[in-house]
Amino acid sequence: MECDMNLDGALDREEFVKFISRMTKDTFMTVSQGLIIALAAAPTVALLTKRSTENVPGVGKVVEKIPNSVYASLVTLVVIALQQGSEKA
Repeated sequence: MECDMNLDGALDREEFVKFISRMTKDTFMTVSQGLIIALAAAPTVALLTKRSTENVPGVGKVVEKIPNSVYASLVTLVVIALQQGSEKA
């Protein structure tokens, strides 16, 4: 309704472009923030937490045996799963 400038009940090409621009602007920002968190921040945080948990009794021995790339991938997958879960709720 807001994008129907000539009030004919249908969207012509220009009105449709305006409608899509409005709809995708917020979505683009949300997706971009999610990708930054999932692909940049999560692996960095994972490696930092791995180093800090290596000295914890019981857990440290297990964490030391896991390669950094596997540990970072697992944490990143968990972050992505949490993001998708919160989007659906």
